[in-house]
Formats: sequence, C-alpha cells, structure tokens
Amino acid sequence: MSSFDEFAVSSPTAVSRATVAQLCAGDFHDRWEQSRQVANLGDAALGDLLAILQNSECDWEARWFAARALGEFDRPEVIAALVKAFATAPDEDLRQAMAAALTQIGPSAIAALGEQLAQPTLRPLAVQALARIHHPATIPLLKLAMDDGRSPVRATALDALSAFADPTLLPIVQRSLGDPAAAVRAAAIRGLLGMRARLPVQQLIDTLSPLLGDEDERVVQQAAYALGRLSHGAAAAPLLHLLQAPDSPETRQVFAVQALTWQNTAPALGGLIQAWDRLEPPARLALVQGMAAVAPDHRPLATSALASWLRSLPPTADNSALRRHLVLSLGQMGEPALELELRSLLHDPDPGVQLHAEAALRQLQSQ
Repeated sequence: MSSFDEFAVSSPTAVSRATVAQLCAGDFHDRWEQSRQVANLGDAALGDLLAILQNSECDWEARWFAARALGEFDRPEVIAALVKAFATAPDEDLRQAMAAALTQIGPSAIAALGEQLAQPTLRPLAVQALARIHHPATIPLLKLAMDDGRSPVRATALDALSAFADPTLLPIVQRSLGDPAAAVRAAAIRGLLGMRARLPVQQLIDTLSPLLGDEDERVVQQAAYALGRLSHGAAAAPLLHLLQAPDSPETRQVFAVQALTWQNTAPALGGLIQAWDRLEPPARLALVQGMAAVAPDHRPLATSALASWLRSLPPTADNSALRRHLVLSLGQMGEPALELELRSLLHDPDPGVQLHAEAALRQLQSQ
C-alpha cells in the first residue's frame, strides 16, 4: 500500500479525533462551531465522544457538547452511556444536556429513562425528557409520575399525558382539577380542553365554570380561555357571570372579555355590550380590540356599540388610548355609513385620534 493509500485509510479517524479533541479546547463559541462539525462525522466520532462523556475528570463543557452530539446516535451503547452519566453527573446543567440527548434519540430511550423515575433526584429531568418524546410507550411512565410529591413534576407529566387527547386519561385529568397546586390545576384545564372533541359540551361547561372562582389567577385564566374556545351559547353564561360580579378584579374581567370575544356568538356579544358600563378600562380596551374579529353576521350590532361608546367618551387624556382603538375598530367594520363620522374625527382635540381616524378612513375605503 502506498503512503497516499495509507493516508486515505487513516484520514477519517485522524480527522475525527482531531475534531472531537477540539471540544476540549477553546472558548464556548469555538466549541459550539466544532460540535456542529462533529455531528457530520457520524460513526467515526462515536468512540471518542463516548470517552469524553464517560470521563468524569474531563472538562465540563466538553462533556456537555459530547452529550449533545451523542443525541444523533440511536444506539444501545449510547443510550446506556447517557443514562449512566445522567444518573451520576453532579451538575444539573450537565444532566439537562444528557436528558436532551436521550429525548433526541426518542422511543429507543424510553425504557432507560423510565428506570430513572425510581430515583427522586433524577425524576424531574427524566419526566421532562419523557414528556418531549411524545410516544404512547411513555404513557404508563408518565402516569407513575403523577404520584410525585412535587407539583412541577405532576404538571409536566399531566401536560404530556394530555397531549395524547386519550379519553381513557380523563379520570386523571378530572382528579387533577382538584390538585392543591395551581400549576397542576391549570395543566388539567389544558388537558380537558384538548379532549373537547370527544366530550359533551355541557359536561365541559359544568366542569370548567367553578374554576372561574379559583383562588389562583392562572387557573382562572386557563378556565376562562378554555370556555372561550367553546363556540356554544351556553358557554357564555359563566363568563358573563364573572363580569357581572361586583368585586371581580380587572384582570379577571380581561380574561372573561377575551374569552367571550373568542366565542364570537350572539349571546357573548350581547352580554359584553350590556356589561360595558361595569367594565374597568383594561377590560374595555380588550373588548374593543376583540371586536375587530367579530363574525360578519354580528357586525351591525358591534358597529352600533362601538360608535355609541366613542360618542360617550369625552376627549380627555385618560380616554385617549381607548378612543383611538375605538376609531380603528370602526374602520375595520367596513361600514360605508361610518365615513362621515370618521371624517369628523379628523378635527378631534386629540392628535392621536386624528391619526387613527385617517388610518381608519384609508382602511374603510380599501374594503
């Protein structure tokens, strides 16, 4: 064999080792660029990457980059090495990289990740990795994680389970609506919404409505938004009740208003118009902004309400933002009869309203 042939045979290994060795040198940016080249080397780099990963004395960043690169290899020996390193690494960020690599490998790594659930310290990251794989084989393992005493673990597992939209998981979702942790209750609402195509609408309304009175605003927000996704007349009633409550905070008013505008039904629109006088300024602004997406059949009623609200608001500084949005929404209604009224606003005392009136007229004339 000639010296040229010998070089040709040894070159891939030499190049691979030289490239992988660069993961152990240079600054973070250099290593990042080098890791992208390592990914293109394939099997030639596997042995050296495993050696770096398994060397606990090796530089932290080198092991981190090696773990990332190993996510490209769906091999039993790679999974075993990643899991072993995951279980023994003293650093949380390093375990994150190993969990991400196992997630990238996917279904082949499910069983190995499931074994880590037995270790309380490793369970949160193992659940996160399983949640990202989204494969039916993860369901039994994620169910086990629902018994964990830590709410972030339960919430992560529940969000992952809910993504399957499997009606057989409904009892877990329903039970979690009463979880002591707000994050888990919010995840349960998202799960319930994901199953809405397979559940009676009235059952969803009856289940979600009480959660509008939850002590945690994140849960109230999720419940309101879930009801907002139900384009059914009966789904407006609990949201309108929330608006009518005399002590309803302005944030909850905003949640209810946004949800009702998403419903885009006649009961929702009628109830919103009647509630105008009770709404706090942020909720009024949310309502005006939501009117832009009103269904064509409801535009005459919406147009009349918007024009009436605009006329009733004096041109004061505290009304400026709301009046400007009212003008824009009127322009989006596409009603030619509004042109005269919009032109009159070109001489409004508020320069901002004048500019918005010009924009609304241009929009009206382009429709």
